[in-house]
Amino acid sequence: MAENQVKNNDKPQRNKYADIMNKKGRKIPKPIKMAVTLLVISGLVAGGVYMVKRTRQTSQEEQPAIAIASRGMLETYIEGDGSIAARKQVELGKDLKGKVTDVLVEPGQNVKAGDVLFTVDPTETKKEIENAKKDLSEAQRAVDEAVSAVNAAQKSVNELSTTAPFTGKFIPQSAAEGETVKTYRNGDDLASGTVLGTMVDDTVMRLPLYFSYAYIDSISNGAAANVSIPASMSQVSGWVDSIERVEKISASGTRLFKVVIAMKNAGTLTSGMVASAEIPTANGSIMPAESGKLEYSREETVTVKQSGEITSIGTLDYYRFSAGTVLVRQKNDELVRAVETAQRTLANQQQAITEKQAQIQKLEAQVANSNVTSPMDGVVLKIDTAVDAELVGGNAPCVVADMSSLVVKAQISMNDVNSVAAGQSATITLQTGAEDITLTGTVESVALQANENTGGSSLPTYTAIIVLDPLPENVSVSMGYYVTYKITTAYIEDCITIPTKALVNTLDGTAVFAKEPEGQTFENTLPIPEGTEGVPEGYKLVPVQIGLSDSSNVQIISGIDEGTEVFIAGPQDMYEQFNSDVSLG
Repeated sequence: MAENQVKNNDKPQRNKYADIMNKKGRKIPKPIKMAVTLLVISGLVAGGVYMVKRTRQTSQEEQPAIAIASRGMLETYIEGDGSIAARKQVELGKDLKGKVTDVLVEPGQNVKAGDVLFTVDPTETKKEIENAKKDLSEAQRAVDEAVSAVNAAQKSVNELSTTAPFTGKFIPQSAAEGETVKTYRNGDDLASGTVLGTMVDDTVMRLPLYFSYAYIDSISNGAAANVSIPASMSQVSGWVDSIERVEKISASGTRLFKVVIAMKNAGTLTSGMVASAEIPTANGSIMPAESGKLEYSREETVTVKQSGEITSIGTLDYYRFSAGTVLVRQKNDELVRAVETAQRTLANQQQAITEKQAQIQKLEAQVANSNVTSPMDGVVLKIDTAVDAELVGGNAPCVVADMSSLVVKAQISMNDVNSVAAGQSATITLQTGAEDITLTGTVESVALQANENTGGSSLPTYTAIIVLDPLPENVSVSMGYYVTYKITTAYIEDCITIPTKALVNTLDGTAVFAKEPEGQTFENTLPIPEGTEGVPEGYKLVPVQIGLSDSSNVQIISGIDEGTEVFIAGPQDMYEQFNSDVSLG
């Protein structure tokens, strides 16, 4: 007995006044609270006069006016309520449709991962899959049409830029006799089909000539040719570019074939010039039956393909341009809007396909899982169906939970949520009616998002998850069981504490009225203002540094030592008295 007493004395002891003032009433379930509230109101009405008289009769001397600074533990905590839940819990069969053909489990039954729980006839779901696949085909066709529409609309917008079809010189459109060549400026409207001019490649010229078939075997591709141009009285070297076995009959009845002579243009040759050529051979030169006219090696009319206002145009006439160079740029808001509309339509159709594909995958998964199995080892919490029952989707007929790890979903007030953090210890109380069962646990997480406020007037709450330590062998709980909790938010095991009521606010900070222990002198004291009443003789105003505090007690870091007497019935705030003294002075 003595040994136990010594061991108990070694442990940090809580200030006895702290136990009186920090003690909180145990929370009880809400239904019980309502009943108790009605009883309390009745009692207050019936015994109100008695309570008033009794209060007046109570002397302040019954409350301790002196406390001893003692060494012990100090903790702060918050309290509230919550409910028991499994850490891992799954709802099964929520979206299934069809007739239940077999039910193999019952509530409370232990199951293993892979165990069949119940089965459903998937005929109805298969019909939904067929219809969904038809819808998917229609949606795919709509997407193909939308893609074509986007491409066509984009092509029209691209055609607002008229470009050089190849590298060459731009020749302006010839005007009719008596008319001038039309010039265009920024801001002018160009109609679709307007001919701007001709792009030509004049770096190489071509000369089509006709020769007698008597020379068909004497002329070959690549053979040299001497080209004569009477207008400039010049000769240019060329070569046979192609031989075409056509049959042209001359005025004298000679059968002719076509030879195209090519030559490089030094810049003085142009289309339409009359020219002739001779082709040297080993047996002498071969002459054509008649002269021909020079042609550009490549020539293409440049035409505006879309109507629109000119936004950019440069000097075109007789300039050289590289292939792809923009000659004229236009704008047409209607064509741009058509592209945007087509793109939105395409996006909507593609989204419809994505949704339909997801629906088909979901339905196929339901068919594959028509034998509903447990995804884990656990306990069947609910099996809300029976053989021949029709499932229509929406509600889960079966719930399985892993009961090996339980949690408390604790509701934390907005005022307390910032003081709760992962790792804090918690005490859980199960109120069974017969006796309270105490469990322990640790805060695992705190929600960052407030719960939806269904009350309308109460403060928002946040859900904290408290992981319960393993339950005692003789304790079992049900999911959703109502509990109360106490989460320790701060804890000091060995510190000096005094009742919070002993603290005094001064101009120099926090202080206490304290009596010097026998043989000791306070290092620092403050003057007690004249006129201060009620302070026992021998007590001095001592500044202190405080630390952690709860609703009734506070930690003393420095200023007084363990065993020091403090006055707890003195003035709590000396600011006003100090200020009064200063004014009078």
